[in-house]
Amino acid sequence: MNNYKKVLTRIVVTMICFIVIALILIIPQFIKSILQIEEGDAISIVISAFEAVGLIVSLVIAIHQLIGSKEIARATFITELNKSYVENKEYIKLYNVLQRCFDKECPNKSTCNDKTECKLDFPKGDISNYLTFFETIYVLHKNGVVSFEIMDDLFAYRFFLAAHSKLVQQKKLKPQPNNFKNIYCLEKEWLDYRKSKGKDTDASVQSVYNTCLLKDLVSSEIYSRIIK
Repeated sequence: MNNYKKVLTRIVVTMICFIVIALILIIPQFIKSILQIEEGDAISIVISAFEAVGLIVSLVIAIHQLIGSKEIARATFITELNKSYVENKEYIKLYNVLQRCFDKECPNKSTCNDKTECKLDFPKGDISNYLTFFETIYVLHKNGVVSFEIMDDLFAYRFFLAAHSKLVQQKKLKPQPNNFKNIYCLEKEWLDYRKSKGKDTDASVQSVYNTCLLKDLVSSEIYSRIIK
């Protein structure tokens, strides 16, 4: 099969070469008869035309290769970004705690409700670091490095699980809203994106995306000022 492909490639290349040579021989005569110019000038025109076409083809190939290399670099960067999350033990530890709470499997579930403070004793520094990871993603998004389409596939659940959790809101987002402006902006813009894609449209189904929204966490005045 490989030998067949090689032979076929050689035949195609040979045919193209013959066609190019034929065009070089025929076109000058055609131009000479149409424009009534000397044969040497006609040949010069044809050569210049082929050079221009060759330049255009080279530019197209170069642009295609550049775009391809950028896409490869972007894919590699996204992979490394995701890797930095999944390999961070503190992130995974907090994620597991938040998931247990969302699944109603928290050890304090018997005494915890919407009117009580979260009783989980989790380091504030680890919560801040988790939020900082998503602040970094927001900055990357604003600079055109990653799109919401990519972010939504990889990080949506991880982000909203935290941003809409009682633990994170009471420990950080409510008492220090100005310190997490990027989180508030990211949440709003991300929810707007998901809405534009027809996601989370069923309000009767509770999920990490439509419960405990940040706009309900602080006063409307503070929220409006933060997201501007």
